[in-house]
Amino acid sequence: MAPTTFAGPTRIGAFSYFVGGTIDHCASIGRYCSIAAGVRIGEPDHPTDWLSTSPFQYDAARFGWHTSADACAPRVPARAPQGNFRRGAVTIGNDVWIGAGVVIVRGVTVHDGAVIGAGAVVTRDVAPYAIVGGVPAREIRSRFDTATVEQLLELRWWRFSPNQLDGITFEDVPAAVRELRTRIEAGMVPYAGPEETLTAPPRD
Repeated sequence: MAPTTFAGPTRIGAFSYFVGGTIDHCASIGRYCSIAAGVRIGEPDHPTDWLSTSPFQYDAARFGWHTSADACAPRVPARAPQGNFRRGAVTIGNDVWIGAGVVIVRGVTVHDGAVIGAGAVVTRDVAPYAIVGGVPAREIRSRFDTATVEQLLELRWWRFSPNQLDGITFEDVPAAVRELRTRIEAGMVPYAGPEETLTAPPRD
C-alpha cells in the first residue's frame, strides 16, 4: 500500500479509506469514501495570467537560497483579486469513489455519491451521484434516476454505522431505501463515533 501524503487541515469522515496519493488543500472528505492509489487532490495552482507561471513572484521562501532573490517578498495580495489563481480548498462529499490516478484541482466540490473514473482530471464541481471521467472530466451518466438520487440525499444513509445498516439489501436500492426509511422513522440514531482531522501546512 502506497502512503497517502496529507497537508491540511483535512477533516475525514468515518469509514473512509485511502490507498495512496497526495491530498493537499482539501477541507473535508465525507464518510464511506473509497480513494484509490495515485490520487492528487488540491495541489497548488500556478498563475497563468501573470508575467510568469513561476512561483518566484509570490513565494520568496522557495527562492531565498539564491543571493539574487534576497530582496524578494511574497507578492500575492491579502485580498485576492477576481480571477486570482489561488482557489479554495477541495471538498469531497460522502460515499464518493475516486479511481486510481485521479487529479482534482483546487476549488472543486465533489458531491455525495459521485464516482470519478481512473485517470480523470476534475476541473469543475461534480454533481451528486454523477459518474464522471476523462480529461477534463465530464459527466458520463448518473448512478441512479432522479427520484432515487433525491431519496438517497434525503435519507443520508452515511450517517449510520455499518452495524446499523446490517440486514439491508444493498444490491436492491429501492428495497434498501424502504428499509432505511423504516429504520429512521423508528428512531435509528446517527452514528456519532470518532472522525479525524489531519493537520499540516498546505503548500502554496
